[in-house]
Amino acid sequence: MADNGTGWFPGPTSPYGPLEAVLIGLVLLCVIVVTVVGNILVCVAVCLVRKLRRPCNYLLVSLAVSDLCVAVLVMPMALLYEVLGRWNLGPVMCDVWVSFDVLSCTASILNLCMISVDRYYAITKPLEYGVKRTPKRMIACVSVVWLGAACISLPPLLILGNTHGETSGPGGGIQCEVCQNFGYQIYATLGSFYIPLAVMMFVYYKIFRAARRIVLEERRAQTHLETSHCYLEIKNGSGPEARIALSATAGKHHRTSTTSTNTTVSSSLPIIFE
Repeated sequence: MADNGTGWFPGPTSPYGPLEAVLIGLVLLCVIVVTVVGNILVCVAVCLVRKLRRPCNYLLVSLAVSDLCVAVLVMPMALLYEVLGRWNLGPVMCDVWVSFDVLSCTASILNLCMISVDRYYAITKPLEYGVKRTPKRMIACVSVVWLGAACISLPPLLILGNTHGETSGPGGGIQCEVCQNFGYQIYATLGSFYIPLAVMMFVYYKIFRAARRIVLEERRAQTHLETSHCYLEIKNGSGPEARIALSATAGKHHRTSTTSTNTTVSSSLPIIFE
């Protein structure tokens, strides 16, 4: 930990020196700007381009909105908290910031999970699922994602409370953390990370198997078509390949006829000599 003395920036509670704090702040600021611009472009593209205004892209817009909320509502205050080493915005803003943090991050992960399920049905049941993928159904999927994220982010704000107060030790500052209740931690980590991760791993494995099966079937069908095409060319007698094939066939028939004749003569010899 750098010794900052009593300097006004970044302050005595910061773990960084002035130069380190400036560099870290610039890097994090660039990340925030890139995240904001990129997700805004995604939303604008889907809204303005007619070919992209399809129900299958509703989840992508929802994912972009959740990431945009992280960049606008969470990351700036997280930057200040990281650089200064203490929370200077009060307990109310601490609760709001932590709730938005959990809500946006959970919504982002659940959107990814829902997108994987959507892709699985689009690949395994393209005709049937294409009819069922209506705007109302996709809006319902987006609503389920954000409702699930709200169920995970609201209990600390409404019931349990978050952790904010003075830290112990020299140079301690005000801390702001999500609720550290053991039961809530298990509930939140399962709902916002482990269960969606398990679903995505299973679904993408099924997608891989389905895609591999489709590719193998297409290869077999292509091989069958090429074989049928060659057979038709040989049957029609067109091209040098057909002449070569016909010559080989004629030679084969000639050898077969000669063998049959020799067999017939050999079988007739005992009768003649008797």
